[in-house]
Amino acid sequence: MKLKKMLSVLLVSAVLVSMTACGGETESSSDGGEKASAGGSDTITIGASLPMTGSVALNGEMILEGIQMAVDECNEAGGIDGKEVVIDAQDDQAEPNQAASVANMMSADEKIVAIIGSLKSSCTLAAAPIYEEAGVVALSPDSSSPEVTNAGEYIFRIKNSDVVLAQTMAKGAISDGHTKFAILYENNDYGAGVLEQSQIAIEEAGCEIVCTESILTGEQTDFSSIISKIRESGADAILMGVDYNESGLVMKQMKDAGLDLPRYATDGLFTDAFIEVGGEAADGTTVLTSFITSDQSENVQNFIKKYQEKYNGEMPSIFQAEGYDCGKIVIEAIENAGTDRKAIRDYMATMSYQGVTGDCTFDENGDVNIPLKRCIVEEGEFVLLEE
Repeated sequence: MKLKKMLSVLLVSAVLVSMTACGGETESSSDGGEKASAGGSDTITIGASLPMTGSVALNGEMILEGIQMAVDECNEAGGIDGKEVVIDAQDDQAEPNQAASVANMMSADEKIVAIIGSLKSSCTLAAAPIYEEAGVVALSPDSSSPEVTNAGEYIFRIKNSDVVLAQTMAKGAISDGHTKFAILYENNDYGAGVLEQSQIAIEEAGCEIVCTESILTGEQTDFSSIISKIRESGADAILMGVDYNESGLVMKQMKDAGLDLPRYATDGLFTDAFIEVGGEAADGTTVLTSFITSDQSENVQNFIKKYQEKYNGEMPSIFQAEGYDCGKIVIEAIENAGTDRKAIRDYMATMSYQGVTGDCTFDENGDVNIPLKRCIVEEGEFVLLEE
């Protein structure tokens, strides 16, 4: 995904906040129908709280691109009750304090009927009490911390909890014959969830954790001391709960240091950006995913075809797929429940949606349980592993 194109998506999204896509008219007037209208406007606004700057900005931009694709499809079909759907996209910088500031702003804006975000678990958890008090849905495309489960009745996600992700990652490594593990994890809510749930799976299997090291994302670039500790620990595999940039750098430095150990990760590394950062050092990494372009199901292949037609033949990643599913879910809820915030929440709580990342039905906590696939990086490509 080229950064120039991604930034152009952000610019288009920002313009859409105040202009309709067809005529460029300023938002005004009401719909006059039976369904509640958000702020008396003749447009319907969905908020998006995502990182657009910082170390995981690319992930946020890709998610926003997927949301935009879903919105464009809706508008091309006539919108919702004749209304144009627009996105109010705000940069939460992948920082909890900023996510809370964005949440306060969006919750207070009556035109915003639902929010898609945040990406980071720590940001979702920081914003959740604000959305909960305001009674507005926040649908996270990518937060996996187990703590999100109890974040509130207005908080939903289409990403499996780390109870599923991290334990599936660890169990896969154990089934491959590994018994001594080093665990690298981010120093935040996401990383804590990966560490805790990996430990549970490893201890239940009677295996051993010989090294745990936290990483400061966006700040740390020299991992030589961590690599030395892994080497000295006698680990025979590494479990990764770290985003693509730092993971790629760690693996490059491991390769340079002559440390060659199997690496396992959750779906956070299922992105071309990880391979671009890690280069040849990314080869041999086993990752999880709920979406892969080699999936021949009609739903996935239709999405890929539409995406390539829209974006000059480029292939979507899991992040565009997550954004697209979030956009479609929120749009379906508004189509069926109107723009009343509580009605949207109540519809989502009982809906069933066949997404490109898997069949999505929310449990009583707003969680999902999406089937996962295992892939391995070979010569710079993700290859599906036969189980």
